[in-house]
Amino acid sequence: MAKEILVTEMLSDQMVLSGADLLKKLDASNCQVKAAFWMFLPEEKIWKFILASHLVKEEGPRKYYKRIIDANKSLNTDENVISLSDISALDLDNKLIQLFKSAISTDDSIANKRVSKNTINGVFIDDAHIYRMNL
Repeated sequence: MAKEILVTEMLSDQMVLSGADLLKKLDASNCQVKAAFWMFLPEEKIWKFILASHLVKEEGPRKYYKRIIDANKSLNTDENVISLSDISALDLDNKLIQLFKSAISTDDSIANKRVSKNTINGVFIDDAHIYRMNL
């Protein structure tokens, strides 16, 4: 059985690889992910894997989280999966997604861009690892 990765204050190579693996599985199952990134939440001192799709609004969050669970289950047994408690699925209208959209753009591939200690439209971003921001 696949084991869950440990999400800590430091973004590990394992977390970056697991995020890319999950994103690939979501793409393969037509989850229409338009934004995907790890973001450090300094007040909680954890990283959160954030996904955004119009399907979150159209299908509802419960169905979209089911898609994430299914994609996680379909990962090979030797791959690490991201715990559902470390994942947030957002609608494209979410303020955080719109904030990132205003400053970062990628195509549908996996970009692997790092944004650290930056301000976007007056909002401080401590640290983020962007896979995709294609809105």
